[in-house]
Amino acid sequence: MMESDHEDQGPTLIIVNTVFIVLATLAVIGRLCARRLRHLRLGPDDWIICFSLACDWAMYGLFAGCRRNGLGKHIHGLQLANIAMIVELLYVFQIFYVLGPASVKLSLLFLYRRVFERSKFLRLVYGMMGLIVIFGIVMTFMAIFNCTPISAFWTKRGTCFDFALFALGYAVVNIITDLAIWLMPIPIIWKIQMPMHQKIALSLIFALGLFDCGVAVARLCLSMLLLNNTDITWDYAPGFMWSIIEVSTGIVCTCLPTMRVILEAAFRSRIARKLGLSSGNDSGQRSSDTAWPGSTDYNELGDPGRRKGSSYVNRDFARMQNPEWDGDSQRGIMVYQEINVELQPPRGQRFC
Repeated sequence: MMESDHEDQGPTLIIVNTVFIVLATLAVIGRLCARRLRHLRLGPDDWIICFSLACDWAMYGLFAGCRRNGLGKHIHGLQLANIAMIVELLYVFQIFYVLGPASVKLSLLFLYRRVFERSKFLRLVYGMMGLIVIFGIVMTFMAIFNCTPISAFWTKRGTCFDFALFALGYAVVNIITDLAIWLMPIPIIWKIQMPMHQKIALSLIFALGLFDCGVAVARLCLSMLLLNNTDITWDYAPGFMWSIIEVSTGIVCTCLPTMRVILEAAFRSRIARKLGLSSGNDSGQRSSDTAWPGSTDYNELGDPGRRKGSSYVNRDFARMQNPEWDGDSQRGIMVYQEINVELQPPRGQRFC
């Protein structure tokens, strides 16, 4: 008993949570910097991912408050006031945990809406948006009003519905929608005519979202193992950690597809070119840029609006069509060849 009194998961929790919250913050900063470098306005997906980051930081702050009251230590070594405060903070924490993953999914879906503009694929995107919004509202409502009165969550004076059943139902739907949303664009990408290395690169970027699904599965398994345990300050501590990891990894994975301009700058090498992250060639020209549909003022993989040299010409190298796109839409993923042209006027003349 005396040895267990000195057991403390706190240092590990602090290190892991801090690392992941910093990674999520850097990912969002990188996303916004990429917009700034391209002189592009922020879209709904950018604002929503900022909200996701705010939820992530709120969870981190609540974790810090719980840690200050003894989270990570065994319950029999804590004061009753500290235990009550941890449970009260847990009530607020679970509300932000419901909002965090839902907003990450919405950000990714709004990205799909912009990328696959005027595509039949959008019907599926809008359907998933509706599902996530309804699911998020219902789960948030249940998280707030799971006890009558609300204070019964931490005072135990009142009635509450089965919290274990609520957590299980939420986790299962959360994981299924994660898998569906992250894998949705991959079949479309492989049906489009584009270089194989670019298909692989894009597929890998979206497949990274499966890591977020894996984190959600790990958290679900942990929750199932700890159901009905009474040492809540010790047993629930890893749940705080995995919740922050899940939201943070979701933010990082969602930001990666929008950070091509920064990835190009960081990986201008043969490896980057093979992965399709850099479109430069040996002569120093940009031999190809991939522009996403509807991206003349806002795009991820190409930037036809960027000015280089005294003048330039963006030549439509190939317009890719796919049965997934509507017939009245002449948009698809387009590959552009950018040619820099230096115009030198004769002496004594100048161009207006």
